Amino acid sequence: MPVLVSPLQPDGAIVEVLIGWSASDVQKLRMALKPIPVSVSASALLDTGAEITCLDVSLVQALGLPVGGVVLANVPALGGTAGTIYRDINLTVVHPSGNSHDNLIVPNLTVLEVNLGPLGYQTLIGRDVLARCRFLYIGPRGRFRLAY
Repeated sequence: MPVLVSPLQPDGAIVEVLIGWSASDVQKLRMALKPIPVSVSASALLDTGAEITCLDVSLVQALGLPVGGVVLANVPALGGTAGTIYRDINLTVVHPSGNSHDNLIVPNLTVLEVNLGPLGYQTLIGRDVLARCRFLYIGPRGRFRLAY
């Protein structure tokens, strides 16, 4: 079981992630003999208050992710309930060791497109991903631990 231990940042528990097209959408591109967009690196806040993982609009635009549909989402920090687009992605939490076998990979993850810019984040990793992990916030020691 890989374990990621890292210092807490001023904004909280931050991890490095790679965001790419979902495995199923990559397969569609391959079948159509189209190029596969390169994954984008971003920082992500581990957020136990978020039910679902969210991506900033800038990441969605950089990747050109296909639209999955529209749903109502309650994002209190951005003013409450509003319609938002959902998309499917491949999420990789990069382990600081650099060993790709220690990365957490979620190949077909539905996420919400949210304007996170005002909050200072590019990605919020919600309970949909954290449910696969053990997450320990060790405030007195200024660090966190994520096992998966």
